[in-house]
Amino acid sequence: MEEKSKETYIDLGKVLQVLWSKIFWIIGATIVAALAVFLYTKFTHKDTYTSEIQLYTVMESREDSSTQEVTTAQINIRRSVAALYVKAIKKQDSLDKMAKALRDQDGYDISASQLGRLISAYIDSDASEIIHVRARTLDKELSYRICRIVGDEAGELVGDAYVGCTVAIFNNPRPPAGPDSSGIARNTVIGALAGFVVSAAVVIIMYLLDRSVKNGEELETASGVRYLGEIPDFAEVFKDGGKHYGGYGSSRGSGAQ
Repeated sequence: MEEKSKETYIDLGKVLQVLWSKIFWIIGATIVAALAVFLYTKFTHKDTYTSEIQLYTVMESREDSSTQEVTTAQINIRRSVAALYVKAIKKQDSLDKMAKALRDQDGYDISASQLGRLISAYIDSDASEIIHVRARTLDKELSYRICRIVGDEAGELVGDAYVGCTVAIFNNPRPPAGPDSSGIARNTVIGALAGFVVSAAVVIIMYLLDRSVKNGEELETASGVRYLGEIPDFAEVFKDGGKHYGGYGSSRGSGAQ
């Protein structure tokens, strides 16, 4: 078990050494990937605008609200209505009705299927009786108008399913103050991480596929013959105390240089 752990540690050390030896290549690939994603995002990005309306479910009652107690059953009904509304707003009939209102009131020629792709609805994670409906479009005014129509039609989508409970406006929508975040910074970081991971993976794969013998230990492992040592390359030039000595067999001859 100890030998196996040691061998695994040595292999990991070799992998880290290989990565370090190619660090400049990896950094270069990371920079190129980040730059490519940055340029692609910058030149293909289109400004989008998001408007939001918040709705909430409420029990209809003629009793005085100051004396009315909210029961657990009523809370569960309100939550069920909220969940139903999230599904009902994307129904074909609902989308057809809202698309018609956009055409008649504002002159937007938009189909129900297109409208369905522009609208998203979800329940608040902290208060499941509150519903968020967002419209994200390329037209600043269209986003706002969609949310206004959602508010106008809010109570009619679930009234037949749950008698005594309806949906009302919690927060009115506002026109978008400006375009949404372009995501250039986020995409650039993701591109840089992808470039780093891919380039590092390529280096590791090339190392693992390389079957050449690089040192005496690998030679001993491959051949099964005990490794004693190796003969140095006398053609190399060694530095010692600032003096340079040409090795035997050097093309510049022997002796002090």
